[in-house]
Amino acid sequence: MIKRIYKSVIAIIIALCLLLITFGCDKDKGKDNKSKGETKNNTETSEQTVSKTLVNPLTGENNLKADAAGKRPVAVVVNNVPAARPQWGLCTPDIVVEGLVEAGITRMLWLYSDVNQIPKVGSIRSARHDFIEVAEGFDAIFVHWGGSPYAYEAIQNRSIKDIDGKTRAKYFARDTSRNVPKEHTGYTTGEKINQAISDLSIRSDIKSSYSSPFGFNSSNATYKSGSCESIKMSFSSGYNHTFKYNAQDKLYYNYMNSNKMVDADGKHMAVSNVIVLYFPSFSVLNSAGSIDMDLTGGKGVIASNGSYENITWKKGNTPDNMIKLYAQDGSELKLNVGKSYIGLVPVNRSGSTVIA
Repeated sequence: MIKRIYKSVIAIIIALCLLLITFGCDKDKGKDNKSKGETKNNTETSEQTVSKTLVNPLTGENNLKADAAGKRPVAVVVNNVPAARPQWGLCTPDIVVEGLVEAGITRMLWLYSDVNQIPKVGSIRSARHDFIEVAEGFDAIFVHWGGSPYAYEAIQNRSIKDIDGKTRAKYFARDTSRNVPKEHTGYTTGEKINQAISDLSIRSDIKSSYSSPFGFNSSNATYKSGSCESIKMSFSSGYNHTFKYNAQDKLYYNYMNSNKMVDADGKHMAVSNVIVLYFPSFSVLNSAGSIDMDLTGGKGVIASNGSYENITWKKGNTPDNMIKLYAQDGSELKLNVGKSYIGLVPVNRSGSTVIA
C-alpha cells in the first residue's frame, strides 16, 4: 500500500515537472517571438527614419526632415550694423542674402528650409521692400521687426501674411546683455516662428512652382572661368566682404572689412557657394535714404570649389518671380551642394570685385 502511494506521488511530481518545463519553454518561445517582433519593428522604424531624410531644396544636401518637405521656407531680416555683430545664428541659414538698405549699410535675409531647425536668430531688424521681393521669389514666410513705409505698402498691397515683431511681440524677445541700443536686441527662434505660423493661420505648404529654386551638381563641379582662392566684393566704402577658400573642407570663409565674420558663439561663417549678383541701378526714394534696387536681372559671378564663373541672372518685373541663375553658355546654372551666400551689389561697384 505504501509503495503504491509512494509511486503515485512520484508520478504526480514527474507530471508536474513536465508541465512546468513545457510551460517554461512556451513562455521562452513567446519571448523569442516577441523579441523577433520587436527587432523587426525596430528595424522598420530605423528604415523609416532613414527614408524620412530628404533633399534640402536650398542646399541640395540630403538632410531635410520629412515634416519640412513641401513646406515654405522662412526668411528672417537680420541686422548688420556694427552694434548688431556678432549676430546670433549667423552660421545656421541655408542661404544668406545681403543687400543695401540706406546710407551704404547692408541688411541680410536669412533663408531656412526647415523652421524647426532655426535657433536663436538676430538681431532682427525692419523690413525693406526689396527684401520682401527676394522672399516672395522663394515663396518664403517673411519675418521682420518693423519696416519702411515702402515695405509696409508692399505688404498691404500684396496681402502678404508676415510675422512682424512690431505688431506680434509675443513671438519675439529681447536680449539686453550686450549693452547696445534697444533696436539691436531683438531676436526670435524657430519654435516662436512655428507658433506664429499656426496662430496666424499662415499658409505653410509651398506653391509647387517654387519647390526647386536651384539645380545642384551630383558631385562638386569646377566652374569654367578659372581658379578662385578668394573673392572680394564691395557694397559701399564701409561694407566689404572677402571670402577665402579652404581646400580641406572646400568652404569659403567670410571676412568683413578684413575681420573674421563670426557668430555670437565665435564660429566663423563659411559657405560652399559665394554668389555676387550685380543689380543695374537703384534710386533713392526719400530723405531717409531708402533705396529701390532694380532686381530685374544683370550680370554676376559665382565662386565655388576653388573656382569661379561669370554668370547672368534674372528675376523680372514681378515681385514674386524667382531669381534664376545662368551659366556662361546660357544654360541654367547648377550649384554645388552646400550653403550659399548671395550678395546683391550695385553694378557701379562691380569694379571693386577682386578674384584671386
